[in-house]
Amino acid sequence: VHGENIIRILIMLARALKSSLSPIAFVRQFSSSKGIAVVDLAPYLNENKTQEAAQEIARSFRETGTLIVRDPRMKDQDNNNLLDMMEAYFTSRAEMHYRGQKLPECYPEDGYQHGVTPELIEVARDHKDRITSYQQAHRPVSPTTPIPDKKWRYFWRTGEPRDGANYQFDSKRVIPKDFPKWENTMDIWGRTLMNACYSVAELLALGIGFEKETFSSRMQGATHLLAPTGSDLAKYNQIGDIFAGFHYDLNFITIHGKSRYPGLYVWLRDGTKIPVRVPDGCLLLQSGKQLEYFTGGYIEAGFHEVAFDDAARAAVEKAKKEGRSTWRISSTLFSSIRYDVLLEPLGKFATPDAKRAYPPITAYDQTIDELKHINLVKTCLLYTSDAADDLLCVDLGGRRIIKKKK
Repeated sequence: VHGENIIRILIMLARALKSSLSPIAFVRQFSSSKGIAVVDLAPYLNENKTQEAAQEIARSFRETGTLIVRDPRMKDQDNNNLLDMMEAYFTSRAEMHYRGQKLPECYPEDGYQHGVTPELIEVARDHKDRITSYQQAHRPVSPTTPIPDKKWRYFWRTGEPRDGANYQFDSKRVIPKDFPKWENTMDIWGRTLMNACYSVAELLALGIGFEKETFSSRMQGATHLLAPTGSDLAKYNQIGDIFAGFHYDLNFITIHGKSRYPGLYVWLRDGTKIPVRVPDGCLLLQSGKQLEYFTGGYIEAGFHEVAFDDAARAAVEKAKKEGRSTWRISSTLFSSIRYDVLLEPLGKFATPDAKRAYPPITAYDQTIDELKHINLVKTCLLYTSDAADDLLCVDLGGRRIIKKKK
């Protein structure tokens, strides 16, 4: 076994020398995140060595639903600025919330589709059949009967809708009055993540044999949502506490900066559960349901969860000693497909079986259709994932938003 591992490392080192990837990136890939590719976008941006990176991106999304990229346009300081600001924001609003005060940026009447969503509001869809199909060692911590997520979120629109249609509860840009650097900090990081998403979308298209603009052209004009997520690790610090229940994302591609705390687990296509460790200076991407639709299931929406584990406990203890915040922030963005775009298997993926499994539907109607199938009221917004409840509506990220009936 050790000999096989050595051979694999040598092969990856050889591939690193041939490509733009550093040997360190390949070793990290082997040692920390099984099968998840680490791709440097610099050669693509410089119009060099495109095809190998494109094929590796396609392979990684197909086999793992996940990808790690190094983007020279990304500055660690921009991610740190956002993490610092969101640590302060969630600390402030949590104190208000715990005292029973109204949160000024909270809009439950709009399905929490802009501004803040407090903890214990979102609940993952029931994926009992999938969970029980996994081997015991690879099952999620999330129970088969979902429970409310112990996390907060803030939705901030990045980009403007282009098709001119009016969509109910369309996301607004809500700025907290006590955070003067809010708009600039959010927009800088939002643009960084969107740039990476567009580049990956183009490379992915090339990697599966499509024209470069196949996906990126359908992303233009969509309402992409920067969605920083926070969990209070001073409050929720028991092994197995669920911050984001087992789910997949309904959007096209989800992207994250490096978090200061571990806890993210993903499931490979073969059902293997692995923790994800993002190398410094890199971004993490995950395939969403809209991508699955375009490829007729060739690439599936990746399942994942976030939970408190031993590594998170060690990180909390270290942070306490260093006097740092114990809020776990994920600097996430949900990139999406424009609402007027028809979702259907494209090109070689449009087989008879795929067409039956993924019948043509607009990105708008696809969301509404999912909500109808789970008996959701028809007034819900469209930034949804694969979950809902008949009490109110859902958001991106595979979790239903619950509003108590009066």
